[in-house]
Amino acid sequence: MTTDPMRRLVLVRHSKASHDAVTDLERPLTPKGTALAGLLAKELRKRLETTDLLLVSPAARARETARPIRDRLEPTDTLVREEIYNLGPNGILGVLDEEGADARTVVVVGHEPTISVLAHILHDTDDDLASQISFGVPTATAVIIDVPGAWADLEPKSARIREIFTARKRD
Repeated sequence: MTTDPMRRLVLVRHSKASHDAVTDLERPLTPKGTALAGLLAKELRKRLETTDLLLVSPAARARETARPIRDRLEPTDTLVREEIYNLGPNGILGVLDEEGADARTVVVVGHEPTISVLAHILHDTDDDLASQISFGVPTATAVIIDVPGAWADLEPKSARIREIFTARKRD
C-alpha cells in the first residue's frame, strides 16, 4: 500500500439515457448521451494523472458511460458491481472497502440520487460545492473528492469535494 494517504474518489453520474427499454437496467444512452460520455472522459483525463480502479453499475447506461472513461483513463482494474445499482451510498462504500485497498484513485460510474447523496455525506463543509450537489447532479457530471485516508476510514464529513464538472453545456 502507498505511504501517501491522500486518495481521490470520482463519482460520475451516467450520461443521458433513453427511456425506451423493457427494464431500467437495459436503458441505453441516447446518441447525445454517448457523445457526452466521450466529452466527460476527455475532461476526466485532463484532471486525473492515473486511475487505479473503475467501478461501474451493471445498468446499460452506466456501462456505456464507463466505456470511453475506461478507454481514456486506462484503469488498472475495471469491475461491474451490482451494489452500485442496488445499495445506494453504502453499496459504493462497501465496494470501495472490499476492492479498493491499494487504489489511490477510484472512479465510480453510477446513478442519482446515490452520487449526490454520497458526495454530500462525505464533504466536510457547508459551502458552494455542497450547495451545487444538494439537489442532485445532472447526467454526465463528475464530482472529484479528495480523501485524506484509507477507504475503510471514510465516514460523514471526512473528505472534501475538489471539483464538480459536467460535459453538458449550460443554457
